[in-house]
Amino acid sequence: MVDYKTVKDEKKILESTTFDYDNTDWPRDFDIRIEVAEQREVLDNTYS
Repeated sequence: MVDYKTVKDEKKILESTTFDYDNTDWPRDFDIRIEVAEQREVLDNTYS
């Protein structure tokens, strides 16, 4: 018996999505909380 290797052609179509980096309509305290969390993470990694 002969084994035949077959190649299946798969065409994957990827839709590109655009991400809106504009955060001007976000509340200011949200930005501050993100910055504090990032600073806390840096300090925790520095002194660990």
